[in-house]
Amino acid sequence: MKKKIEALLKRLQVAVRHNPAEVVLSVLFCCFGCALYETSCTSLAVVVHYFPVLFLVTCTLNSMTVGSSWRFAYYLSVLFFIPFFWEENDFGSIFYWVTLVVVQLLYLVCDWRRDNDWFVRKGLCYLRAVLSAGLLAGIAWLLSISIYYSIQYIFEIWQYGERRFMAYSSSIAFIGILPLLFLLFNREKEESVNKLFEVLLNYVLSPALLIYAVILYLYFIKVILLWSLPKGAVAYIVVSFVSATFILKSCQSFLERRYYDWFYRHSGWAVLPALVMYWVGAFYRINQYGYTEERVYLVVVGAILTGTVLLFFFRRTAHYLYAAVLAAVLLSLVTYIPGITAGDIERASQEKRDNYPIPKSPNNYYEYVTITDYSPLDVTGYETLQTVGRYDEGAVNSMIQMDTFYLCDKKQQILFEAERDSLLFRQMEKAGLAPADSIPEDLYPAILRLDLDSALYVLGEISVYRSSPDSAYTVSYMGGGYYLKKRVSLPTHNK
Repeated sequence: MKKKIEALLKRLQVAVRHNPAEVVLSVLFCCFGCALYETSCTSLAVVVHYFPVLFLVTCTLNSMTVGSSWRFAYYLSVLFFIPFFWEENDFGSIFYWVTLVVVQLLYLVCDWRRDNDWFVRKGLCYLRAVLSAGLLAGIAWLLSISIYYSIQYIFEIWQYGERRFMAYSSSIAFIGILPLLFLLFNREKEESVNKLFEVLLNYVLSPALLIYAVILYLYFIKVILLWSLPKGAVAYIVVSFVSATFILKSCQSFLERRYYDWFYRHSGWAVLPALVMYWVGAFYRINQYGYTEERVYLVVVGAILTGTVLLFFFRRTAHYLYAAVLAAVLLSLVTYIPGITAGDIERASQEKRDNYPIPKSPNNYYEYVTITDYSPLDVTGYETLQTVGRYDEGAVNSMIQMDTFYLCDKKQQILFEAERDSLLFRQMEKAGLAPADSIPEDLYPAILRLDLDSALYVLGEISVYRSSPDSAYTVSYMGGGYYLKKRVSLPTHNK
């Protein structure tokens, strides 16, 4: 045991010696995390939020500048956090998550090695290091919490220090310890494949992928026979299916027994019908409702998947390095280049479609509105009234899939469907409002009242938000309420 601990400490020393800037960055941000609790500074919160991005940028520069004259850029990277003090609070925004994906892609491609086995091995090593470091850091954090509460309970001290302890301990565990463990595990290159890994690929993941393929092919046949459009949520299944196909294909060369080579050799042709469904569904909705920020990224993800398939049709371009570069470039184009960002494309598309100006959103503004009405409901002229549930809770149900709102009966027959934002704009227009107008409370009943051919649907709630006082609202939820069927008047016969 003593020898194992000594060996572990030696490996940790080597990791620290080869990654000095990463260690400094981790210690610095650990202090920032503790200071954030004491100050509640919004700018500091943004900086701490971007720690994973900055840490990966430093790791990438470390790998790229070893032995070069640009080594100073690696050491200066510990100061890259300074501009983020002036960034807006965008926690959970698409910009942040795309940035996190892009820096990981750049980390994987920075060595510019076209050998697929080497590239995949680096990716697996990175993933294993992240998971191992996260697991150990999480266990250490939970143990520290257990010790703290035990001391507090037994000795009746530190009675009001829970929040401070949580803030400090989480900063130390996840900003201080986790990165150091990542540096340690990321240096260990695993040459042999774990037996569990082989069992997982051959007997769990690959069979599940084949089942997915059969399901998608059967659905594709159904779409052709009924000559209907693919459902919106199929896009998620297609993205998962195509991504999983090429990820599992990349791991096949590490297996001793390769039972599914027959499938992965023709994987490009196998995923084509799924991609056709993806593009048909995507462009139908774009043609109907225009671009939104989410749909721009939907097209970009589709382009990445399609480009990857095309790359692997030819031996000279069948490299995961090229696929990763393609993904990084396309995501960066619609995220960072002014004029063609996802937000810019959305504004241009919606202005053209609705003929309403939607200016660029200023910073630090956010409006959230819940449209409801609790006044008595006039049922004159209606023969039945049914409460609208969610999904399959009642005789009539409402749901949102992708960005389409559905009203269905208990047999899942669609009574009404519409793109959720367009439906809101139509209801606002009926009440005399433009999409960029604020919604006064006295117009809530009119907006919630949706007249159908043989029924009236009174929505229970519409939740909307916007990030500018002059921009259009986006629907986050709509549904519930009541479904009233109109009374059918019988024809009268003269004697």
